[in-house]
Amino acid sequence: AGDAWVGSCLVELYARCGSTRAAEAVLARMESPDVVAYTSLVSALCRGGEFGMAVEALGKMVVRGVEPNEHTVTSILAAACCPLVLGLQIHGYMIKAMGSSQSVYASSALIDLYSRNGELDMAKTVFDNLQCKNVVTWCTMMQLHIRDRRPEDTLQLFDEMISEGLVDPNEFAFSIVLGACESIALGSQLHSSAVKRGLASDLRVSNALLSMYGRSGLVQELETMFRGIEDPDIVSWTAAISAYFQNGHGEKAIALLSQMHSQGLTPNDYAFSSVLSSCADLALLDQGRQFHCLALKLGCDMKTCTGNALINMYSKCGQIMPARLMFNVMDHRDVTSWNSLIHGYAQHGEVDRALKAFSEMCSNGGEPNESTLLGILAACNHAGLVDEGVAFFRSAMAGRYGAFLTPSHYACVVDMLGRSGRFDDALCLIEEMPFEPGVLVWKTLLASCRLHGNLETGRLAAEKLVELSDQDSASYVLMSGIHAMHGEWRDADMVRQGMDEAGVRKEAGRSWVEVRNEVHAFVAQDASHPDSSSIYRMLWELSDAMRDTAYDEDVELLDVHMQI
Repeated sequence: AGDAWVGSCLVELYARCGSTRAAEAVLARMESPDVVAYTSLVSALCRGGEFGMAVEALGKMVVRGVEPNEHTVTSILAAACCPLVLGLQIHGYMIKAMGSSQSVYASSALIDLYSRNGELDMAKTVFDNLQCKNVVTWCTMMQLHIRDRRPEDTLQLFDEMISEGLVDPNEFAFSIVLGACESIALGSQLHSSAVKRGLASDLRVSNALLSMYGRSGLVQELETMFRGIEDPDIVSWTAAISAYFQNGHGEKAIALLSQMHSQGLTPNDYAFSSVLSSCADLALLDQGRQFHCLALKLGCDMKTCTGNALINMYSKCGQIMPARLMFNVMDHRDVTSWNSLIHGYAQHGEVDRALKAFSEMCSNGGEPNESTLLGILAACNHAGLVDEGVAFFRSAMAGRYGAFLTPSHYACVVDMLGRSGRFDDALCLIEEMPFEPGVLVWKTLLASCRLHGNLETGRLAAEKLVELSDQDSASYVLMSGIHAMHGEWRDADMVRQGMDEAGVRKEAGRSWVEVRNEVHAFVAQDASHPDSSSIYRMLWELSDAMRDTAYDEDVELLDVHMQI
């Protein structure tokens, strides 16, 4: 008995140290190895990625009459490569050997196994049959719904856990449920609840809150949250950088990544992807190149997301050849890679290359999506190839891509037709739409009417826009501009009055300028900058200098826009 105990201790020691071969050698010499020895070996083999040998050890264990316990089966089930068939066999053994007294940890591993293999009903059955649930099983089930993109069910489970009152949610539970939260009000309540339970300062919860506020567009709350984190990690920085980019604050995303790097932290692919996309949106080629070099210098893995962002950045900054080169050197290309290239060609009006890339994508097994088709239509639009664009659209509508067509595709074709003055065709297409035309379609048509001064169709589009969204300033501004083009100042003034009565305010324009590798954002008529007086003084001096050089200002609609 003493030798058996010593042998088990040795197996466990070697297993914990990762010396699986030594553990196997000791176990092989033992006359009667017990469940502890076998479980130690099985767990070590699973941790070391030797799943096949772990299953073999489990088989030998059963053959020698040693009954696996909950820790043994949990080790096997928790392995990422555990096949569903084996999981079902182990589940059957658990029911036979353990009955209703199954371990919550083994059950959690079963739930996770079933969810990884898409067997959601089986996972739910295991969960519902558990007599005693702990926070691990609740979290595992909530993660299942997150993985299956069912955030409502995640929130419902969290609410059930709280309502039962038998289990207190921990930091993992809060981080999971915050990841599923899409409501600002609910997110704020969860934040308050985390604070009351003393969990808000946990880094996992803080990072989840950052992501939640970013998704909700609450940039100010995100900034407050980020400043309150004592020691932010890579996830914290990346969440803040991504949130800035997603909410149109590219200049802040760029500044934050620079600050992150200056503090000795290495940005990951997702941080670089957000910043490169910000450079693309702001057309900051020099900074985009610098971040590209920085990523290479830091040994960034250059995953697909970063490669896609680089293609997008170079193409939007007018550098289509570097974009193509970046595409060519990528080890793995997904649909976004192809779409970035196609949209790059579209932006430069290179229809033939866009169509060739589309053909290459299909021949290489790629599956075009909504964005792919939109890129082809945009290419035809930018090149002025209206008939070709309409033909492609009709072909897509009649073929296998018909299900992909969205209001954005119809709006693009309406824009094509409207820009070329074919308003009757544009209206016919709008009538053909399989869904109600929305704001985007009517706004696109109204913009074309403004371009050609088409008062009749413009009035129709403006009326539809006001019906759909009376708080959209663009419809009022465009319609007022059309009246002004025809010299109908009284009608233009009436549109402005209607805008005032509806309480609509035109969103202030924004612009960016890069000075000494720093991006500065400007908002029209903004006086919040501490040096605003000096800035405006300089602007007036520049305006005077422009007049002195006989610069011809376009003041046709100046008074209209000044009043709006």
